[in-house]
Amino acid sequence: MVEECLKTNYYGTKRVTKTLVPLLQLSKSSRIVNITSNFGRLSSREELDDIDNLTEERIDEIIQLFLRDSKADKFRENGWPLAPSSAYIVSKAVMNAYKKTNGKKVSKHDSCELRPSRAC
Repeated sequence: MVEECLKTNYYGTKRVTKTLVPLLQLSKSSRIVNITSNFGRLSSREELDDIDNLTEERIDEIIQLFLRDSKADKFRENGWPLAPSSAYIVSKAVMNAYKKTNGKKVSKHDSCELRPSRAC
């Protein structure tokens, strides 16, 4: 379930974004909107907020660390959110970080984050 969550929320969104950027670059008024949640914050991984130094490659390394720790059940020892929602939280946090690093690359396009409230 951990890998599936990351494949959907991070890698899937990343592939779609990379595919669409060339089309967006043809437009004068394009916009990238990242649908996220309030869960997408990892206080234990401050480097995800360091946009000046964060790279796409480092985000992928962080994901690999998380997957390794997930398989070894070392969430608590290594500062990850605890199961059962750990994969969701990490996937949203790395997606938010990716949006910020990608925004640097595609600077002529607006990039915004939407955090819908919980439905009742």
